[in-house]
Amino acid sequence: MKSECLPFSQIPHTTELFADFLAGSSKVHPFYPRSAHFNEWFKDEAAHLGYDSERRQRVSAILERQNQSWGSSARAVENISRLRSGGAAVVTGQQVGLFGGPLFTIFKALTAVKLADHATQAGIDCVPVFWLATEDHDLEEVNQVLIPGADASLQKLTVPTQGVPAAPVGTVRFDAEVQSAVDAAAELLGSSAITDFLRDAYRPGETFGGAFARLFAKLFADWGVILLDAADPEFHQIAQPIYRAAIERAAELDEALLARGKAVEAAGYHQQVKVTPSSTLLFTLQNGARVPVHRRVNGQGRTEFLVGRNTSRKRSCCIACLRRRRSLAPTFCCVP
Repeated sequence: MKSECLPFSQIPHTTELFADFLAGSSKVHPFYPRSAHFNEWFKDEAAHLGYDSERRQRVSAILERQNQSWGSSARAVENISRLRSGGAAVVTGQQVGLFGGPLFTIFKALTAVKLADHATQAGIDCVPVFWLATEDHDLEEVNQVLIPGADASLQKLTVPTQGVPAAPVGTVRFDAEVQSAVDAAAELLGSSAITDFLRDAYRPGETFGGAFARLFAKLFADWGVILLDAADPEFHQIAQPIYRAAIERAAELDEALLARGKAVEAAGYHQQVKVTPSSTLLFTLQNGARVPVHRRVNGQGRTEFLVGRNTSRKRSCCIACLRRRRSLAPTFCCVP
């Protein structure tokens, strides 16, 4: 196999903002104060890390439970122990795509491994963490994969799925048809360890999130990559202060995001995320679907939070009501 390294500037559809970030352009400094080169800033960043010891213990316990349930290696459990004892972490992540998703997902995990090893060798104990984006709800982005055939043409494999539209993809379960997709992948890949990994992970009754985690636990066993499913209810409990702040400071955060979007456009780039005056950083589950939470100020000057996509069916909640909630799922209570 012939390999060749191409700069991102030669890759189609690379955004100007990303290209300038990689090039270290002064235009991006207001938005990205750190350079793209890990070696230039990781020691300084590590010196300012502060992580509550109790939260560290709780997070480590969840990670240990999750990774053991997916059959992660002893190396991964050892890395969790290093994190529990005060280690830093390099974190990356991706949607839980069928059979591991696009190839760059593999490269992301390997990059976390390499950077964590580099930091450790430089005297800063560091472990690689891969975040599973199981709460994403775009099923059509993850239920298919392209695999090269014998003639180097890309063969598309898709797993038909049924369930609630816009449900978090990590919760969607495979039925018996997943076996046909596994067989087709095995025929393309031939007999190998990866084929065995696919057969072990992708089985009827398993979820997209669980299958992906089992596959990556096998693929990265030797490197001890720690897998993290943030959809775990215990993680939501730990994140309560963040959710509460997102509710209480919704207007302030929205104004800051709108201002930053204008600044990005003024610098000559396109707006990276669409934000409106009614936006919040929150989603919730409604009848099994992941839906956005919007806000508005009513005629009495009180902030209301609206749940749902169809404006005629949205439910409104006051800020005091949201503060009382222990989590944002599965539903909000409503203002009478």
